[in-house]
Amino acid sequence: MTSDEPDPRAEPLVLEAAAHEPTGWFDLARVLAILAVVVVHETSGEVGSRDAGDPATAAWWTANILDSASRWCVPVFLMVSGALLLDPRRTDRPRDFYRRRLARIGVPLVVWTAVYLAFRSFYLGDDLDAGQAARDVAAGTPFLQLYFLYVLVVLYLLTPFLRLVVRHATHRMQAAFGGVLLGLGALDQVLSSFLDVGGASAATRFLPYAGYFTLGWLLRDVPLSSRAVRGAAAAFAGSVVATAGLVAASAAFVGWGNPGRYLYGYLSPTVVVMSLSAYVLLRAWGLRHPPGTRWAPGRRTAALSALTFGVYLVHPLFFYPLRRLWPAPQDWPLWVGVTAAHLTLTVAGSLALTWVILRIPVLRRAI
Repeated sequence: MTSDEPDPRAEPLVLEAAAHEPTGWFDLARVLAILAVVVVHETSGEVGSRDAGDPATAAWWTANILDSASRWCVPVFLMVSGALLLDPRRTDRPRDFYRRRLARIGVPLVVWTAVYLAFRSFYLGDDLDAGQAARDVAAGTPFLQLYFLYVLVVLYLLTPFLRLVVRHATHRMQAAFGGVLLGLGALDQVLSSFLDVGGASAATRFLPYAGYFTLGWLLRDVPLSSRAVRGAAAAFAGSVVATAGLVAASAAFVGWGNPGRYLYGYLSPTVVVMSLSAYVLLRAWGLRHPPGTRWAPGRRTAALSALTFGVYLVHPLFFYPLRRLWPAPQDWPLWVGVTAAHLTLTVAGSLALTWVILRIPVLRRAI
């Protein structure tokens, strides 16, 4: 090879797999991820109630295992978004992209920020004056789940530029870029959790999650071997067991606190492994069950997927009142029954409310 000839290893290696495979598994991923989000929020109260030295009850262990096994939910949402939006086949101009995407996320961000600030003040009884409300909005955390909207807004702003990386980088370079971003996010979580260093704002809250967004495309566009899928299954199971075990050990020694919150965090080592392997397994399911086969994601899954963003936004309006009016007892069989009822009613109510809102023209832009 002469010095004037291009090095083939430096050529972009995109669209090897993604251009030729079904995408119905994205709908399945969204549906399963929103169910996992509800499980995380429903079980968090039980897991967080344990003090140092308290015995681990059957209810606590059940909540811990369910919570641990659901922690891939938000990273998978981000990876699905990245897989769709960073597709280098998209050629829309940045201003057109911004007009569509920021309008899509901007109205829900404003509306639901206002709704949940009022919910905190009037229903939950938070001592929330105008100054504290403004600080919470500036921090990008006006309520439990709304930080995700602030993350998406900035990732959308960066998407046209990230597409350039995807379009002109090799798979190895894409992996290195995504890995560096994910590593920086993981380091940030360690420093903030244990050394109380720094603090995110609405403008910077996206930074720890940018790696997931970027790797969503890479993991969509690499061929999957049977060995890789088996490895992902083993990694997923191992990471769930490790997360649950480490959280249990931490709670036994120091009770619920920063160590437990860190271990459950979306950028702890075990949850990173869990999230990446869950994404690979969901994609493998889609490849193994293409359209027309018995277990392929179909129109019903697509219809449910279209409601998931609304369910994400409204579900606290159901589970907070349910937990207050119908608290789960400590007796294990009753705890399981009440928790299952909470989950069912929360999901069903959220789906129904989202369906209604989408059919009211003046309200549908809110979701």
